[in-house]
Amino acid sequence: MKSSIIHISDLHFHTYPKNFHELKSKRLIGMLNSIFRRARQFPIDRSEKLVEKIRKMKCDHLVISGDLTQLSLESEFSLARKTLDPLLKNNSRVTIIPGNHDRYVSQSLSNDLFKKYFGEFFGKEEIHLQEINSDWIIIGWDSVHPNDWFTASGTVRRSTLIETEKIIRSFSKDKKFIIVNHYPLTFPANWKLDHFHELYNLIPVQKWVLRFSQIRLYLHGHIHKNWVHQLSRESGEELLLVNSAASSAIPSSEKDSSFHQIEIDGENLNIKQIILN
Repeated sequence: MKSSIIHISDLHFHTYPKNFHELKSKRLIGMLNSIFRRARQFPIDRSEKLVEKIRKMKCDHLVISGDLTQLSLESEFSLARKTLDPLLKNNSRVTIIPGNHDRYVSQSLSNDLFKKYFGEFFGKEEIHLQEINSDWIIIGWDSVHPNDWFTASGTVRRSTLIETEKIIRSFSKDKKFIIVNHYPLTFPANWKLDHFHELYNLIPVQKWVLRFSQIRLYLHGHIHKNWVHQLSRESGEELLLVNSAASSAIPSSEKDSSFHQIEIDGENLNIKQIILN
């Protein structure tokens, strides 16, 4: 069966705190980043252009792998929801997971703004499950949590891995899975790892994913340099890892694409790079 997935990430909708209370904790650093860099990189008209481009493309499912906002302000979530709304009419065809900027500061469970504005596209628990077609299933992970001032790391919880394994084993062996997580498992050649910016348990999670040959695709964002990587397994098909970060950012010489379209045809995957001019 043929299906098409559009994968975007790290849209960083931004506004500014309205009062001192909203400027709490590390939002001061994030606001300065936005003033001097991110606001110029992610103008709102680029997000509107991205939405219009995707509306005109063939797409059975849309995946957004986190960082909808810059400071996790309610005004940012509201702006993101309003701008993306034309793409969000059918929640069974959309998967959205949070990024570290969407849990930028500590907040009560009753005031989880990601869940308030986008929870219908993830689910009630820490794992999201969505069937793409009769052969392929998306599993979304929530691996983000507030950090101290200079840390942006995440953690795939042990409970998440245990539950994911139960899900995979509950299906027949010919079922294929797509993991959606905010953080990457691979990096470009000569990349200098920053343990204050990546998954705390990066290597164990990478090894865990490679154990399950039914997991064929891993979609993520976080690092604003898009890529398609492959990891081989001792047995079974290779794992494809696709980064579609900064999909709405102004083009730069460091990026070959703005986002990706994944064409599924039976067991075959075809990854297309898409430029937002």
